[in-house]
Amino acid sequence: MSVGSKSVRLHAKLDTGAGCCIFARGYGEELGLKIEDGLVVAFSTANSEFKAYGHEVTISCFEWQFDSLVYFPAVPEIRRSVLGRKGWLQQFRVALVDYDSILHLSHYSK
Repeated sequence: MSVGSKSVRLHAKLDTGAGCCIFARGYGEELGLKIEDGLVVAFSTANSEFKAYGHEVTISCFEWQFDSLVYFPAVPEIRRSVLGRKGWLQQFRVALVDYDSILHLSHYSK
């Protein structure tokens, strides 16, 4: 993930139930973002609610690169990073063959 000339490498989990991409606050801080200057949104999960701030970043994944609006939590205690539908999953075609433990992934424009 990058903003301008700054970039960070990270691991995130694919969450098909997540509406948006949410990354641990520390990654945004490493990119030099002023987290609270972003677009504020309240998120609800099965067991909690939290506030996060949206920022435009460039995501590089496999050989693809694209700009996305992603969110960073207001509090550092939320350390999980997830790739959601908006910002990541909508960029790809994904097929899972559970029986064979195979994941097929291609960019949506192909």
